[in-house]
Amino acid sequence: MTLVQEYTRYYRFLTFIINFIRLDFIPINCFIFRHIRMSFFPFLAAFHFVATTELLFHVMSEGDMVTFSFGTIWFSGSLQAFIKTLTGIYYKDQFLIFFSAIDEIVKTQFEKVVDEIVKRILKETIVLTKICHISITFIFNATVFLLVYHGMSSPKGQPLGYYLPFFDWWGNFSFQLYGAWLILYAVLAGDFVFIALALFFRGELIIISEIILCFDDSDFARSHKHLLRMIYKMHLRVLLKLGTFQNVYYFLTFLQFISSFFLICLTTFMIRFHDLQAWAYAVLLCGLMQTFFLCLIGDILFERASLISTALYLTKWYEMDLVDQQRILIMIAMAQKPYGIKAAGLVDVSFYTFIEIIKLSVSYCAILFTVA
Repeated sequence: MTLVQEYTRYYRFLTFIINFIRLDFIPINCFIFRHIRMSFFPFLAAFHFVATTELLFHVMSEGDMVTFSFGTIWFSGSLQAFIKTLTGIYYKDQFLIFFSAIDEIVKTQFEKVVDEIVKRILKETIVLTKICHISITFIFNATVFLLVYHGMSSPKGQPLGYYLPFFDWWGNFSFQLYGAWLILYAVLAGDFVFIALALFFRGELIIISEIILCFDDSDFARSHKHLLRMIYKMHLRVLLKLGTFQNVYYFLTFLQFISSFFLICLTTFMIRFHDLQAWAYAVLLCGLMQTFFLCLIGDILFERASLISTALYLTKWYEMDLVDQQRILIMIAMAQKPYGIKAAGLVDVSFYTFIEIIKLSVSYCAILFTVA
């Protein structure tokens, strides 16, 4: 019961995040005003994106690389915030379907042997999810605090570095300070949902693999033949969910790679040539951590999906009935198809891609060294 309550509490929190991004707690049902309400946070993120774009063009002509690097960070962050809030708004129903499926698995009572495996993996999954969420929350909050402090220490004295002519100084300060935390928590909200869902799919794949390995025991296989049908259905459902998950994050993962590349490249360049404070190192750590988590999770999902075919082959399938052998062959065929995350259908989200992004960032950074 404790595990069920823990999952219910945590995914209720994620549902609250999505509802808050959409401002669903405001009782407006009129078609036009409802869309205006849901567009509030994306509009603010888009406004900061345009303002930081103007800042970049201005400082580029002046050759101020420190301010250019600072502006690029907020440019990247506001673009991520815009896309992630739109994703939460547009795919709310799909996210709720994912959460409902998770709730169903957590509350289902399986047979004793299977239930022990399921509960153990579920407990491991929720602990791992919380560790990832707490880690990125702490580091991202500290980084934004350092960035805001640096912006306030600049000649303009503004958190995001630009100045809006239709506000006074205090109006700019308040608006930009609010914008900085809006960008932070919009990015964190998107990462929270992605990490939670991806790690749960990982847990489901591990559960399927471990139950299949139990069939290596002939006595278990004979006494639990009915479980094979359950595994077949569970495997089919998780593969369908992974396909939908890939569609939801089709372009968002590609955007994440591009923004992380620019952050890593520019902050490395600035650290090398300028006497910068802690904010540059914190941003570099954030860029590396965000890309690392994304690629590591993508790699784990691909590996776990592929290992199911191996686990099926290692069972004593040749001692099973013909119907069960057919199910196993179908599952092996499905498991051999790659089920990872592909950014914009072009780049595999894997640890290899993380290494390639680091190498590409360093290569372009070396070019900047040469030009400078």
